[in-house]
Amino acid sequence: MCFRLTRILFILAIIISLSACEKSPQQNKTDRYPWQITILADGSSRIFGIRLGVTTVSEAKQLIGNMPKAALFENPDGKLSLELFYSEFSRAGLSGRLVLTIRADTTELQGFKQQANSKNKLESGVLQYQLDATKLNQIESWPVASMTYMPYANLKEKIIIGRFGEPAEKIRSHEQAQHWLYPDKGLDLIINEAGKEILQYVPPTEFEMLAKPLRR
Repeated sequence: MCFRLTRILFILAIIISLSACEKSPQQNKTDRYPWQITILADGSSRIFGIRLGVTTVSEAKQLIGNMPKAALFENPDGKLSLELFYSEFSRAGLSGRLVLTIRADTTELQGFKQQANSKNKLESGVLQYQLDATKLNQIESWPVASMTYMPYANLKEKIIIGRFGEPAEKIRSHEQAQHWLYPDKGLDLIINEAGKEILQYVPPTEFEMLAKPLRR
């Protein structure tokens, strides 16, 4: 009887362990902090377990766990971008907001624009189109192109240099904002003297597309 009970408890423990593994994706210890940027052999990068240009929306949702809000943005020049927004993102004791920009062709984005529920004009002049939650089902296989992380805590320059190193270039875009550029990491770290810092991640091979407009 004792042997039988022990065996049952052992089997239950295995089932519970396997269920936990299915529900919680493995998180690599090198993907926990915003300064842990892994550069891969093909030139792509991985942050928080998300490989830019490769990881799909479905895989990203599984890694992050929460359900994001989807919105379509249109710049004054007419360029469209599809973004997933996480208002609460936590890793290893650090919390902030996370935005994933999804790679899609113009035709698909134009279709989303036509089907949007509503639109709102932001102070920057950018138009924001609210999308129905069902749109997430249509983009499950689309890859994450870039990522923006906005930590709640202020990052001091000393801490930034200690974690990320000295930037290759500094560009002041505003009286109280300066871009610290790390092309080898695919990172544009915006130092905001009047608010929170913003970390923009792109594949290193695409970094010049991000940096070029800042130098004008």
